[in-house]
Amino acid sequence: MKYKSHPMRHFTLLAAFVSLLTQARAQEPLKAHLAPCGSLGLSDWLKESRFRQPVQDRSEDTMWVAVKTHLLGKDSGTGRIAIEKYLDSFCQLNEDFGPSNIQFFMKDGWNLLNETDWHVHTTIPEGIDMMLTNNVPDALNAYFVADPAGNCGYNLPYAGVAIAHGCSGDNDHTWAHEVGHALNLPHPFIGWEGKQYNFNTPTPTVLTYDYTYFHDTLDTQVPAPLDTALVEFKDGSNCAIAADRICDTPPDYLSYRWECDASKKSIAKQKDPSGAEFYSDGTLFMSYALDQCQNRFSPEEINIMRATLLSEKLNWLSPEMPLEPVTASPVAIAPVQDQFVGISGAILSWNAVPNATHYLVQASRFTNFSFKQVDIVTTDTFAIAGQLTPNLKYYWRIRPFNNRHTCAPFSALSTFITSTDVETNEPDAEGWRWYPSVLSAGQSLNLEMPQSWQGSEIMCRMYNAAGQLMWQQKQHWTARQNSLEIPSSQWPAGIYQLILSGDQGVKAMKLTVGR
Repeated sequence: MKYKSHPMRHFTLLAAFVSLLTQARAQEPLKAHLAPCGSLGLSDWLKESRFRQPVQDRSEDTMWVAVKTHLLGKDSGTGRIAIEKYLDSFCQLNEDFGPSNIQFFMKDGWNLLNETDWHVHTTIPEGIDMMLTNNVPDALNAYFVADPAGNCGYNLPYAGVAIAHGCSGDNDHTWAHEVGHALNLPHPFIGWEGKQYNFNTPTPTVLTYDYTYFHDTLDTQVPAPLDTALVEFKDGSNCAIAADRICDTPPDYLSYRWECDASKKSIAKQKDPSGAEFYSDGTLFMSYALDQCQNRFSPEEINIMRATLLSEKLNWLSPEMPLEPVTASPVAIAPVQDQFVGISGAILSWNAVPNATHYLVQASRFTNFSFKQVDIVTTDTFAIAGQLTPNLKYYWRIRPFNNRHTCAPFSALSTFITSTDVETNEPDAEGWRWYPSVLSAGQSLNLEMPQSWQGSEIMCRMYNAAGQLMWQQKQHWTARQNSLEIPSSQWPAGIYQLILSGDQGVKAMKLTVGR
């Protein structure tokens, strides 16, 4: 959708606009290699049904739309969109559609595809092949790729939408724009795609455009005919038959990514075929205004999208209410505060968050997580790290989500330090695992227990090598992963025995307390 390169086209702007334009460029990275949007045309539904009878929505209830997301990578599995960026994109999509009472949920999670020729495809037919090969029925299919045929995004009415990695994430409205197309919304400047508006030449009354590949059905084997669009007048006198045929979206002739002023209007002045001057409305998601200008679908656009879901896209709707919101952030249990862990198989654990079904867990040597040594999605409240570099400090965090709510933030950062002196033994025959086997004074012990021991009262006792009871405490653990605080800071270094006893029996563990 979005052409993010916006060279200065107007050299006579007032000085008051300078800071605004500088801020716009800082917020939107340059993406000169991507066109705004590959979608063209006016759907048959909008042409044939929209104005024969008024668009009437049957209710104001929230419509729950199933989305099947496909995350593309190269043949090697690399190059996929970062999961946190995808979650931000899904959150932004639902925020953008909030006023319409249309909300989206992930149907059976996401699909991981490794295919370089789809990950970066140069033609729309390659995208058609990608979608028709992998589409899941009864859902809006969305494909996140590195380059969708040189565009920030496009919609194929008979297949799905494609989104570029570089045109996704928080505060980017590309996905909303392409879903608008999927729900029968055209560009407000339809007919101007690929054309450069020139204020100094007479504005035509009719425009011709080629919408090959973007018909309502797959008919690309036959050359697509050219279509025509009437140019909309400023006074709205022909709004029902011109351009997008939507009367509460004012005329717009700008088919490139454009800046807006403080009132969200285009800086570029235009004039209609009668000579009446106007500025485009940058608030509309279906325009090509910069992201910081856009914030809405018009009321009539919302009616069209809801009517589409109640007719030709009825199979996308779910009769069941998706999960409740995820609003809380997790709290790390262990390791925290620079605790030492082994370089292989360290367990990262946290508390459960209400309504969360999944957690994104990340660990990095850097606080900005520019490079991640751990990047895992799990349904548990723990994750097992792979091989880590010894004698380094790591930062780690957790983000909860479910199939509908992906806006919850990451937890606060926790830290640990890797050490080759810390052993993380494999689970024994009963399913017990504990580490580190060598405890620094005052360090917590991480426990992984079999399911039969979970949810019961357990007595914990620590004995020294002479058999003296050093400490005891009752614990009630409900999760598989737990952290046991042992008051060993005043104990002598040496070998100790931890005895756990409960209704299930007795478990003994040998530990070393060091200095």
